[in-house]
Amino acid sequence: MPAQPISSSQPASPLHKHLKLLQETSHHHKWLLAGLYVLLCALLGLLLVHEAMQRQQQALDGLTSQLQADINAHMQLALATLDHASTLLPQQAADPTPGLRDFAGLATARQPFIDYLGWQPRIRAEQRASFEQQQSQLRGQAFAIRDYWLTRDTAGKDTGNYVPAPPRHDYLPLLMQEPSPPAALRAMQGLDLLHDPTLGPALQQAVSQGSVQFSPPYRIGQHWHLLLLQARYSASPPSPNPLVRSEQLQGVLLMSLQLDGLLATSTAQYRGLQLTLLAPDGSSSPLLASGPAVNDNSLLPIQSAQLQAALPSEGYRLQLDQALTWQQLSAPLLAVGLAANTLLCYLLWLLAAQQQRQRNIRRRAMDHLHREREHASVTLQAIADAVVTFDTAFRIQYLNPSAGMLLGPGHHSVIGQNVRQLLRLGHEFARPGSTDPFTQALQIRDSVYLPDSSYLTRSSGEKLLVEGCVSPVFDQQGRLLGAVLTLRDTAPRRQHMLAALEASERRLRQHEQELARVARINTMGEMASGIAHEINQPLSAIVSYCQASLSLLEEEDPDLPLVCRAMQNAAKQAQRAGQVIQRLREFVSKRNQHQSLLDPNQTVSNTLALLEYELQSHDIHLEQYFSDKLSAVYADNIQLEQVILNILRNAIDAMESVHPWGRLIISTEQDATRVRIMIADNGPGIAAAVQDQIFDPFFSTKPNGMGLGLAICQTAIDNMGGQILASNRPSGGAQFVIDLPALTTLTAQPVAGEQVS
Repeated sequence: MPAQPISSSQPASPLHKHLKLLQETSHHHKWLLAGLYVLLCALLGLLLVHEAMQRQQQALDGLTSQLQADINAHMQLALATLDHASTLLPQQAADPTPGLRDFAGLATARQPFIDYLGWQPRIRAEQRASFEQQQSQLRGQAFAIRDYWLTRDTAGKDTGNYVPAPPRHDYLPLLMQEPSPPAALRAMQGLDLLHDPTLGPALQQAVSQGSVQFSPPYRIGQHWHLLLLQARYSASPPSPNPLVRSEQLQGVLLMSLQLDGLLATSTAQYRGLQLTLLAPDGSSSPLLASGPAVNDNSLLPIQSAQLQAALPSEGYRLQLDQALTWQQLSAPLLAVGLAANTLLCYLLWLLAAQQQRQRNIRRRAMDHLHREREHASVTLQAIADAVVTFDTAFRIQYLNPSAGMLLGPGHHSVIGQNVRQLLRLGHEFARPGSTDPFTQALQIRDSVYLPDSSYLTRSSGEKLLVEGCVSPVFDQQGRLLGAVLTLRDTAPRRQHMLAALEASERRLRQHEQELARVARINTMGEMASGIAHEINQPLSAIVSYCQASLSLLEEEDPDLPLVCRAMQNAAKQAQRAGQVIQRLREFVSKRNQHQSLLDPNQTVSNTLALLEYELQSHDIHLEQYFSDKLSAVYADNIQLEQVILNILRNAIDAMESVHPWGRLIISTEQDATRVRIMIADNGPGIAAAVQDQIFDPFFSTKPNGMGLGLAICQTAIDNMGGQILASNRPSGGAQFVIDLPALTTLTAQPVAGEQVS
């Protein structure tokens, strides 16, 4: 038995369908979404950097305060150490080295930022030679009191060398450094501190003022240092005279502090931190770096903070710099931001894909419709029967070549013409005033076959015996769109028989046919147009009630009593339509109206009830101002309601383009003898060019209007003894006034000839 083939067609998974939907998005929209995603990510990056900068700046501000406090504490400790060291110096000139050396070792061991302590004696000019010889013997090498000359090489770097000090009145050479510092600091021994350009001013100030002074920061090797200077005098207390005091100077107690070492303990825990020393002249020098150096080429910003009075030396400041690193960005905020950006772009992508799919569906539907139309057009072009289509206003929309041949030459541009005027159909036994098949088919909404012996009169006067039918056309919602007329020539034989019969009776029936034709055209035109227009109002109400009933029945828990009331109202409107037809028949026959005593306010309220659904669906605000003291009027209730309804529907149509909403104002008022019903809207109003024509028959400003509504309304109100006035409101919009005679003692009797029920 042969193996059965395995079907590879399996239902697509939801994920596959979803991915296929996303793929339908156009490349243009995909690039736009990609650009939007990149832009959102860039904004997210800026937000993350801004948030990290704020956190880092707060940390730097806190570090600045902490660093200031640490510097002050270390300086106080250094001052206390120096003060204690000064107590170890003997009052008379003696060698202070043993006690001071031991204390210096203990002090530097406890305070690592202290480089050394030392007693530096004053050497007078006459003592210089013996002093230098003595120091040379003690050191085992040549010793001289020196000066340091600072120079700058060709590369722009500061360099210098030591030279013997010139003859001076006195000297203060650097001798004692306990404990022994590194070689770079020991190289300073012999330097005349009193006349050094950097350290000399602070030392001279310490001598003249008798207080501890701080030297400016200076750099030796890779480190920055700071000196604490305290003068010692031969007399205690020293003389207040600065000149005498300088002569009483024995020497200076000196303490060297390692500035970067002092700051290192406070900044060790901070990564990427750099301290810069700012001089009074605006120059800056790197002081301390914690972690990798700050990269000026980094994409992330560099945060800075300054200690305005961080150092005891006047004018010197510290600046803290810390580069923002990628690790400092908030990972949770980054994750939330990326998720939000991705979700937003995904939703936009999904929306664009759905819109693209809808466009594709519409395009395919239009292509299918085009193919169907082409197929129908080819079919209609090929058949031998004449086919003519027309709309509800009897305007021709299409005719095939067979219809053109049937009509005769000169009928190639008939689109838009009235089918009843172009196709003059008749039959031998037609009664005067009978309805034409075009109107009858639209009225009964069913096919109407042409009676036997029907003929078509050409423009040349030639009559063709035809047969065919008129069939109405509906849309998917059941709305009447128009009708299709099919005609066929019955045979030349019948045409010849009809021609012979016409020749024998032409003189006898010529006058009768002419009168019948005129009466028939007038009667059919007025009656058909009136029915088509007046019956539309109750039919619209029936449609509204039926739509409301369907909406209620589609709910999960339908309100059946409310549905019943809606259907009862629809039945009442159907009865009302019959009454309208009866009134129109009486109106055509010019018979007396069925007038009765009416309350104008109640009549307006009944009419508004029919339009409640349309007012809500069109978002129109209704304002009612009814007079409490309003007299009754004698009028035909049905026709008065139809007049009000027609004006209200015209107002609703006029406010279609009004934004944000339409405004309908209905009011009633009365003077001595007249009752007025005023209807106003906030639409575009009545154009000045057509204001005098709006009540003319067959004049309409609507694209598909027949132009009979206001004409019929004016005729009906005139028969009630009133009038209709139309004008534009100063604030915008149109206003219609229905002016009727009020029921007073003078008008209580019916008008002569009226039938009152």
